[in-house]
Amino acid sequence: MSDPSQRPVGRRTFLQVAAAAGAAGVAAGCSPRAAAQKLVPWIVPPDDVVPGEPLFYRTVCRECAAGCGVTARTREGRAIKLEGNPEDPIGRGALCARGQAALQALYHPDRFKGPLRRGAGAALAPLSWDEAEDALAQAIAAAQAKGPGRIRLLTRAEPGATGAVQRAFLEALGAPPEARVVLEPMDPAPLRSAAEALFGRAELPVLDLSAARSVVSFGADLVETWLSPVELTRQLGAARGRLGAGRARLTWVGPRLSLTGVSADRWIACRSGGELAAAVGILRALLEPTSGVPVPEELRPAAARLQRHTPEELAHRAGVPWPELARVARELARERPSALLGPGPQAQDASATQLAAVLLLANVALGNVGRTLRYAFDARADVPSSAAEVRTLFGAMSSGEVDVLLVHHADPVGTLPAAQRAAQALGKVPLVASFALRPDATTALAHLVLPDHHTLESFGDLVARVGVVNLAQPVMTPLADTRQAMQVLLELGGKLPKPASFPSTDPYEVVLARATEHAARAAGAPPADMAPVHREALQRGGFWWEPKTSEPVRLRPGAAEPFLALPPERPAAAGALDLVVFPTTLRGDGHGSDLPWLRDVPDALSSVSWSAWAELSPATAGRLGVRTGDLLAIRTEAGSADVPAYVFPGIRDDAVALPVGAEALAVLPAPVGAALAWAGARATVVRAGPRTRLPLLEGSPYQHGREIVPVVTAAAPSPPRPDLSQKMYREPAHPDHRWAMVIDLDRCTGCQACVVACTAENNVPVMGPDAAREGRYMGWIRVERYLGDEPGGALDVRLLLMLCQHCTNAPCEPVCPVYATYHTPEGLNAQVYNRCVGTRYCSNNCPYKVRTFNWRDAQFARPLDMQLNPDVTVRSRGVMEKCTFCIQRIRYAENLARREGRAVADGEIQPACAQTCPAQAIAFGDANDPASRVSRLARDGRAFRALEAVNAQPAITYLARVRPEEEP
Repeated sequence: MSDPSQRPVGRRTFLQVAAAAGAAGVAAGCSPRAAAQKLVPWIVPPDDVVPGEPLFYRTVCRECAAGCGVTARTREGRAIKLEGNPEDPIGRGALCARGQAALQALYHPDRFKGPLRRGAGAALAPLSWDEAEDALAQAIAAAQAKGPGRIRLLTRAEPGATGAVQRAFLEALGAPPEARVVLEPMDPAPLRSAAEALFGRAELPVLDLSAARSVVSFGADLVETWLSPVELTRQLGAARGRLGAGRARLTWVGPRLSLTGVSADRWIACRSGGELAAAVGILRALLEPTSGVPVPEELRPAAARLQRHTPEELAHRAGVPWPELARVARELARERPSALLGPGPQAQDASATQLAAVLLLANVALGNVGRTLRYAFDARADVPSSAAEVRTLFGAMSSGEVDVLLVHHADPVGTLPAAQRAAQALGKVPLVASFALRPDATTALAHLVLPDHHTLESFGDLVARVGVVNLAQPVMTPLADTRQAMQVLLELGGKLPKPASFPSTDPYEVVLARATEHAARAAGAPPADMAPVHREALQRGGFWWEPKTSEPVRLRPGAAEPFLALPPERPAAAGALDLVVFPTTLRGDGHGSDLPWLRDVPDALSSVSWSAWAELSPATAGRLGVRTGDLLAIRTEAGSADVPAYVFPGIRDDAVALPVGAEALAVLPAPVGAALAWAGARATVVRAGPRTRLPLLEGSPYQHGREIVPVVTAAAPSPPRPDLSQKMYREPAHPDHRWAMVIDLDRCTGCQACVVACTAENNVPVMGPDAAREGRYMGWIRVERYLGDEPGGALDVRLLLMLCQHCTNAPCEPVCPVYATYHTPEGLNAQVYNRCVGTRYCSNNCPYKVRTFNWRDAQFARPLDMQLNPDVTVRSRGVMEKCTFCIQRIRYAENLARREGRAVADGEIQPACAQTCPAQAIAFGDANDPASRVSRLARDGRAFRALEAVNAQPAITYLARVRPEEEP
């Protein structure tokens, strides 16, 4: 018999020995025994909870003022993913990047765990809810005894039950209406002011761009943050993506190229503040007898008045040659219906109301009002306060006229210009009580913190517009000892010396009572039994009905005259640059920029993450001796900020641009008019320090003659494609399915909703700023942007959505030494994580560079680990990972179809990126089915594949961007 010590050890024996050795090591080391954990099953589980099966709830998004409907996917009592509500008239199933990231606000590690009171040493200490409410009630009673107006409430816009309770609470205290101030830093107040002056209706328009043939935007970043970006992106996508005369053309007017400008067919690079002169020039050209536009009777006096402005004067004030403005006017006159939009934040200066009025007059002349711009649909449920009203509040606080300030989801210190001195004003208030979810610049000055529920933990409603009421409901149990702010106010009413009587202190009862009113409006009569009606509305997501048409708005006689004269030209400032402050699709107004998903994803245009940056044109940077990464000192009359530079050719030579954030707020002047001015300041810029390493995710931003992202025109409607008919060997067969994707680059706006959705769905870890500076980013999908062909050449920005191409001839597969990556019978390039040993051969051999390597184990600080999708494994350090076309969703749909004895329907499977896309630019389906949508789109004349000459045979087909030929 052979010696046992010489026998080969099998894999099973090795694992048994290793496990035994590990156990012995633990015993020998006398390590403490872990605490025993018990799994206690439900004796009688809830009827609607099936382990392993998702449960869906309808609610509403509160990340911006648009109020899109949301579908929350939960598993075993915790929310794991947010999607759009397909029945919602606004979002129609799509959701933006910030809406996707709202889940992280729910699980944010810094969320307040319960009420806090600032004590000795300025530290916040916990207390019970009864103690907190009693302390606040005593302070309110003392302030109430001094007279009306000593109690103020500063809140975000709450067009629903919360706002109604706030108003009722203050009214019960005897406070005047101005005691409640609504703060929305990005509120488009000039649109309301202009509509009131011209039409007598202080409303925001409801836009319909789907039928528009020409759209001109004056700083209105409609695919990023302006008004209702998800809805406007969908409408713009519906109006584009096709060749021919019916395709809508978009023109961007502004000093800096934003994502909306990148989506535009033409950039009118006017100087900052020159938007008004450009708009007056376009209106002048439209009202000329030779324009072909039938001038309405009420605008004929304006036509004569505008002739006083010469083309030379307007071109000089705008910083744009007159032929460019005249060309835009001719296109608007020829391509109708159209829409002139704005001003957006980049164009919102002291003359923003006049600019909005001139654009409205142009829309009236073109017959757009009532077609692409519709009034009488703004519910005006909770109109934000003007900048003047906010200044009045701060003045009252500074002068000691306010004893109690309630702050509800508003951060005046962190979202308003520092020159407005919000922090100093709050410091003069004896008691500041905040209902914030997590720490911000304002809670740092609060005396009481009464943390509110997250929207996903609350009941509520939101009146988005006339005929659209979206409902909010809890999708999970509150994570901490928080309490809905509405409930706190209702309970406070009963603790005052003169109790304010409310029908109920339960937010659900308040929402239910309002639901009766909404149901009556929707059905035309009160329902006989409200319970099933409300239940159905909760399941659907809200109450929606077609509002009754009202009389069309008409231009008031003589209303146009005050807006036709240009204000005095600003004097030149030697060496100063125009300061352009812009919001981004990820940062918005800055209130959610601390969410890891939004910080880790690189900006689509600059590719910067985790950091602010200052944009300078190459010519200006060369004049100042500045390179990307150099620290700049930006100074205005209001203050100064040190920001690293980013050299960007998409900005005028006489401007410097900053994203909205602390740095921009430090140098913005205090507003002087009714609206907050984001534009109009001038800044001096000097190099202030050594070069820093910006967290950039970019190689060369130029195509270098390779035509990676082709475009098509009417003259050349199809991109050139190589002949790949010769085969060396047989390609893999896909007998059942060949899953494939089509991405329409003419619809794609680079909004990055797909990037954040992929991160949320697939447990993609956040790497942090240090890793970003090393160029390490774990995202499975990225927005590549190219600025042109060669440095110094013509600016030609092109976007390309890049993810794993799931190649038929995948270069990554044959080089893997452990067969961790392989080709499935359904055409997917699969990755076996527990087989991968991290050689990175696959990444080196991938021409698309879409695989990422785990340099460290993923970190999900408690309770961020509760957001993880249980259907997707969390990858460990040392393995490669990449897009899988959301294989978990494919398998779920296949298993469901198999159980029901049917085939998978076309469109039934939606990867996270395709499901959330506001532009509907991504289609997914079975390429084996010639009738499927993805197969039909892949046969389009605009189709091409990335790096097609490599002959990897990707499963992703792109539809080329359309470039219309310019009119001479």
